[in-house]
Amino acid sequence: VKVKIRCFHIESGVEFSEHVSLITIQLESFNFRLHNQFHMYSMEKSRIKFLLCIVAAITLASMSFKPAMAAMGNETDRLALLALKDELLGGSHGGPLLSWNASLHFCEWQGVGCGQQQKRVISLSLPGLKLGGIISPSIGNLSFLREANLFNNSLKGNIPREFGHLRQLRSLNLSRNNLQGNIPVELNNCSNLQFLNLSDNSFSGKIPFQLGDTMKNLIKLSLAGNDFIGTIPSSLGNLSSLDYLQLGNNHLEGNIPISLGRLSNLKILVLSRNNLSGIIPPSFYNLSAMKDIRMSTNKLHGGLEPELGFAFPELEILHLGGNHLSGRIPVAVTNISSLKQFDIHSNGFSGLVPGDMGKFQNLELFSINYNELGNGEEGDLDFLSSLTNCSRLKLLAIHMNKLSGVLPDSMANLSTQLETLYIGGNQISGNIPEGIGNLVKLTQIHVGENLLTGEVPTSIGKLRNVGRFDLSLNRLSGEIPSCIGNLSLLSHLYLNGNSFEGRIPLTLEKCKSMQIMDLSTNKLSGGIPDQLVAGFERLVTLNLSHNSFNGSFPSGVSNSKNLVELYADNNDFSGEIPESFGEISELRILHMQGNYFHGSIPQSLASLRGLESLDLSSNNLSGTIPLELRNLPFLVSLNLSFNLLEGEVPEEGVFKNISQFSIVGNKDLCGGIPEIELPKCLNQAEKGKRNGLSTKSIIVIVVSLSIALASVAFIAILCWRKRFGKKMIPLTLEPVNLMQVSYRELVQATNGFATSNIIGEGSFGSVYKGFLDQQENPVAIK
Repeated sequence: VKVKIRCFHIESGVEFSEHVSLITIQLESFNFRLHNQFHMYSMEKSRIKFLLCIVAAITLASMSFKPAMAAMGNETDRLALLALKDELLGGSHGGPLLSWNASLHFCEWQGVGCGQQQKRVISLSLPGLKLGGIISPSIGNLSFLREANLFNNSLKGNIPREFGHLRQLRSLNLSRNNLQGNIPVELNNCSNLQFLNLSDNSFSGKIPFQLGDTMKNLIKLSLAGNDFIGTIPSSLGNLSSLDYLQLGNNHLEGNIPISLGRLSNLKILVLSRNNLSGIIPPSFYNLSAMKDIRMSTNKLHGGLEPELGFAFPELEILHLGGNHLSGRIPVAVTNISSLKQFDIHSNGFSGLVPGDMGKFQNLELFSINYNELGNGEEGDLDFLSSLTNCSRLKLLAIHMNKLSGVLPDSMANLSTQLETLYIGGNQISGNIPEGIGNLVKLTQIHVGENLLTGEVPTSIGKLRNVGRFDLSLNRLSGEIPSCIGNLSLLSHLYLNGNSFEGRIPLTLEKCKSMQIMDLSTNKLSGGIPDQLVAGFERLVTLNLSHNSFNGSFPSGVSNSKNLVELYADNNDFSGEIPESFGEISELRILHMQGNYFHGSIPQSLASLRGLESLDLSSNNLSGTIPLELRNLPFLVSLNLSFNLLEGEVPEEGVFKNISQFSIVGNKDLCGGIPEIELPKCLNQAEKGKRNGLSTKSIIVIVVSLSIALASVAFIAILCWRKRFGKKMIPLTLEPVNLMQVSYRELVQATNGFATSNIIGEGSFGSVYKGFLDQQENPVAIK
């Protein structure tokens, strides 16, 4: 730094100027060394003047040093940001980082925050900008950075090790990207981190075991939704300030560390969807600040301690479903008055459900399905009445247990906020309460697989928000109520496995959102109007099997372009199979067996390129098998048995494997692979030749019968002459050379005396056509 210094000589009062030629500053020791040349009048007289010049030089130099160093730091940050931009896809050429250019100071760039005094980058916030590419290592040069938020982008690659240089970093959010690799060890240098979120990426490897020893200021830690393996580090128990720990949806295994019981400030713990085993550590019952515990979908075993009802006075969410837990539900659990969600589905809990569940005034979700709850006796459902006190209840799932007893009428008094009702798969009897129509916010009803009887109450017509309605596999009777047509949002209807009778109500055509309709195994009858199925344009599965429907099958089903499965088997349908089936391009399964369809197999079926299973057996279909069926690439199951089909059986495609198709019971088929043992098909020349020889075959038959008659006559004459004592006149016969044929050869020649080989019938038996190895031409065999 070159400085012109004005000095004042005290003794003489003379003012003069001198140039300081060079000032060198060493930052490490903060020593300032001045190399200068001064004009000296005399050593003694100039001492005071020299000292004044030194002081002035140092003062001016320090004033110049601060702006110089600030300028140097600003430039470092600017270059680091530009390097970061270069590595981000979408950061250039008019993308979301368009403002990152020389026309603005970098502190004014989008997502960049600077300190007010030093103008250094302290925050970088670029969430949800669809940025791709990688994170440049230059980010480590932003030495004043306190917050980095790149949440919800499409970044890939690894976390740069240079993050370890950011000693002032307090918050790092890289969640919802495509980052991968291990957590770099250098990240442990960020000892001031309070918030670390790396969730929903593809990180792998083990969680650093020393994480809990180096980042002791962490308040929130989320590593969920990755591919981490190994065990949960016990060092996490040292994070005394931690109030949020999210490790769910990884591949973690082993026991839950006992040390986590030391996290006295912990309020939210999520360990769900891992492979954790062992028991819930008893030390967990010391975490009195807990509000949210989620450990579902692991391999935890053991039971719930009675202390559960007293240990967590502020608990709102308890998710333990999908484990191997067993035992009884502690009665004391009803003391947790703040509980909003109680989910223990898919475990081995048994016994009675505590009857005071109504104490959960804030309860919104109650899921105990897929357990062994209930004793198979009256009283199993007593807890349902207490749940009527839970005015905020939105989901009630008690299905697939061993609950017995009559469905109480009080169920109609459940919360009017109820949206999901699952009580199926039990042994519940009685009628569906008429008051079910009060639950007007219901969107899903599953009461199937029980012992319910009686008719469906007409009040269900009030449930206009229902999308899924399952009454399957009960003992319900009567007609399908026409008020179902009021459920305009209905998309899934399961009425199968009951005793419903009568016709399908035409009002169902109002259900334009229908995707799955299963009416199978009932006593329904009558025809199916074309306009009914024609309105189901979103239909994916239609099952009408095992009823008594009759008449022609509605061709309007072809309007359902998304139809994947169609079952109309075992009814009384007649007429021809609609040619329009070929327009249902998504069809995978078509089962029409066990009806009275006639005519030929539609050629249009060959256009169903995705067809996997076709069953037209046990009908009256005739004609030939469409050769084009062999070209269906995914067809693995074909049944054309017991029809009146004739002609050649193809040998390619599904017809290659005898385990994938069946054609038995069609007497006029020929050809095919050797395993089905059908006769060879004759070409036109062979058929003509065969027809020309039919007269010779008749001659052979006539000659054989003549010889037989002559023999009978000869024996009769012998007997007559013997009786009347007359000598018989010798009769000489010309020798006839007949073939010697074994019975085995006759069986082979007639394909086992197949009915398709019969050419005539008489009072003493049938005459078969056959081909003997000793003969080129066909013969008649009696």
